[in-house]
Amino acid sequence: MKKFAAVLTALSLLASSVGALPVSAAGASVLGDCNGDGKVDATDASAVLKYYSELSTGGSAWTADKTAAADMDKSGKVDATDASYILGFYSLISTGGTMTSETYMERRMGGYADFTYYSNVDVRAGMDKLTLKVGDISQDSYIQQQYPEGVRACAYEVSIYKCTSSDGVSKRELISSETTRDISKGERVYRYYSGDYHEPCDVFSVKLPSGIDPKAKCSYSAEVRAHYNIGGIEVTASNTSSGTIDMIPLIVNSAALTPHDSYNLYNIKVDPPVYKDTYYVSAADKKILDDFAAEHFTADMSNYDKIEYTWDWLNKNVTYASGNLYNDIISDSWVSACFVKKKGQCLQYNGALAEMMVYMGYDVYMLEMWLNSDGTNQHFRAEVVIDGQAYSIEVGNYGSYAGWLWLFEPIDSSLKGIKR
Repeated sequence: MKKFAAVLTALSLLASSVGALPVSAAGASVLGDCNGDGKVDATDASAVLKYYSELSTGGSAWTADKTAAADMDKSGKVDATDASYILGFYSLISTGGTMTSETYMERRMGGYADFTYYSNVDVRAGMDKLTLKVGDISQDSYIQQQYPEGVRACAYEVSIYKCTSSDGVSKRELISSETTRDISKGERVYRYYSGDYHEPCDVFSVKLPSGIDPKAKCSYSAEVRAHYNIGGIEVTASNTSSGTIDMIPLIVNSAALTPHDSYNLYNIKVDPPVYKDTYYVSAADKKILDDFAAEHFTADMSNYDKIEYTWDWLNKNVTYASGNLYNDIISDSWVSACFVKKKGQCLQYNGALAEMMVYMGYDVYMLEMWLNSDGTNQHFRAEVVIDGQAYSIEVGNYGSYAGWLWLFEPIDSSLKGIKR
């Protein structure tokens, strides 16, 4: 009873503080107007709690009409739950909502019980958190047409599963579950030959589960159930969306780094591959890279973030040096050509990113190769080895063949059987 009295006192104070600004119930409904003053507000909730308290200690029952007005959920009794619903409706109306109390309760009691919205889920593993991107429902034109009162995500339940397979049998093991209401707006980018498509997204994070092992012979997935605010009413989606966790950022960020200045070029146009040359990251190139980092990197960026940002920047800001344009950079280092003169071909594009990663301490090498299977069209790209696993990197030039662009693609090493 002490706890109940405290709630009653708080509601009485709320009622007195807003008494000068009563909010009328929309339409002709009297549901919730249990004191008969023509409006539904905190005083009605306070009256319900007082009645519930007195009734439980031998007080007199309300009349049938008054009970019907106060019985928000049609349970046949008046209790603290009805007071909560009254306050919810009052909050909705006082912030611009226009629905009646009857409509409010209809939707609260199951009007959106089957609400579904499917979205791709992108999940990236960082050093201490998982960052998720889910389509922003508030920007969906179909949803806007169907629900003119407005729909937005207000919370996400995130369940993380370890996924294994043995003897053809798949198994999912729940390893963590967390709900967050800390949601920001962002986007994800899909690359096409004609240009980039930007999709608005909700962006949020949860803790990285301690049970996640990037070296394990399994995969991890995230299952997401959204809570939506529809015209002021919070509902939980009846469906979930899921996505496989991208472990590459965690692998890249946790790699053991060894500072060094040199990296090799290997010729894989022949079989077996052969060593061809060694390049060095000069002091002048380090100064260029340091200046680029000072201008573009932020304190919260991980190593993966920095590499990804640079990869994207090179793709979009360096002009492909065809014809006479190449003469302007023929004597430049890859770093100088791309970061200073902003011109290059495949050797400069991929070489500049490789040199930045060498400077950071990654085990990177360049490859001279044939682009076409018939042994034509010479090309250069980079590979990096982390914990014995090789990853291919291709920067490419913006607006060209969209396949010339990937970052940390796991592959079998191109140097198998190499002759040094």
